[in-house]
Amino acid sequence: MRRENEVLVVTKNDDGSWGYFNTHDTGDKGDIVQYLQNRREPGFNLGHCKKHLRAYAGGAFRGPMVPGMPRPVFQHAAHDLSHVARRWEGFNDIWGLPHYLEGRGISLETVKAFAPALRMDHKANILFGHTNDDGQIVGYEIKGFNFGGFAKGGVRILCRMGPLDGGVPAKIAFTESGIDALSLFQLVGRRDALYCSTGGALGPHTLDAIKALAIKHPEAEILLGFDADMAGDGYAVNIEKALKGREGVRRLMPKAKDWNDQLQLRLGMRKPEP
Repeated sequence: MRRENEVLVVTKNDDGSWGYFNTHDTGDKGDIVQYLQNRREPGFNLGHCKKHLRAYAGGAFRGPMVPGMPRPVFQHAAHDLSHVARRWEGFNDIWGLPHYLEGRGISLETVKAFAPALRMDHKANILFGHTNDDGQIVGYEIKGFNFGGFAKGGVRILCRMGPLDGGVPAKIAFTESGIDALSLFQLVGRRDALYCSTGGALGPHTLDAIKALAIKHPEAEILLGFDADMAGDGYAVNIEKALKGREGVRRLMPKAKDWNDQLQLRLGMRKPEP
């Protein structure tokens, strides 16, 4: 849900419950109770929440627990992502230049350079693999002419591409999508940079991975290359808060809406907006 000053993402937790987080405010997250309390006047307590929600739940909300009654203990089930990794391994490696990437201005040389992070499904959609800190596939972005999304049952962390020189990254650039990461590389040509896509969201797993990269590479400059809009500004602000004053962090703003639009403008594939 997008509003003027917030972007809310709803997620299903490992225990089957549902929650949300606001990409513009790392403190605005939780379940439906936190959602209401964060949007009501001070003092809006649990009782007020139950009264407000009763109309939506058909009276299903029960009263307080009987004193002495043991509270239920919720245990998070282990998130087995092996099925996601198996699906990834079953997809085709990319050979040549797919029509979708060619239509977005991505070159054959770029595809060859970052081929380990890419796959293609049977519908010719391009997949960008998301990995955990151990390099294991945990999810993948899906981009195509008629479809865009994320792997069912997968986890958004980061799609990591580079550095192409094989060394320690001098710069770590974060973008909103894998297409933008490839586009940024073509625009700047830095082979000593690590290009990372967040997959269009900034959940707790992604923030943890970003903080881990910042600690692992203390000398690297952190570039917040999100879209030139309110959502992109929100992503940048939240990462700056999460990194807690780390030096060498700056906003890298595309002149167009995003890096792929800027690439297409440079290549003459589209005209500038008036």
